[in-house]
Amino acid sequence: LFLFFLCCDSQAVIEPTTSGYTCSLNQTTSPCQTYVYYRAVAPDFLDLASVGDLFSVSRLMISNPSNISSPSSPLVPFQSLFVPIQCSCNRINSSMSISYAGLNYTIKAGNTFYLVSTNQFQNLTSYQSVEVVNPSLVPT
Repeated sequence: LFLFFLCCDSQAVIEPTTSGYTCSLNQTTSPCQTYVYYRAVAPDFLDLASVGDLFSVSRLMISNPSNISSPSSPLVPFQSLFVPIQCSCNRINSSMSISYAGLNYTIKAGNTFYLVSTNQFQNLTSYQSVEVVNPSLVPT
């Protein structure tokens, strides 16, 4: 499963659709670095290693901006985290390009696009956006 996150160009005021923020392809050559706000949640995401694995970043890349003294420190439920991601523009089809941060996620038994987008990724993406970029995937 390939995930697209709803990123936006901070220079433009654009309302997103359920599939994401539209963008121009010149952002492909100028990706931007930003942070997502994420909360540590039980049972799967109460340590920086599991959150880092989810977003494909190191524990240190989360601990520094989140003001956590050690990358191996345990997290408390709902602790605020700032996770770095890189956004750019991706052409979905001939008429649509959306701003995104691409991550890979392996569907587990019982998952749906909706559950992955709302639970694991805490509404940082929409299930519609996940469907758009995975048109042939059945999440079962």
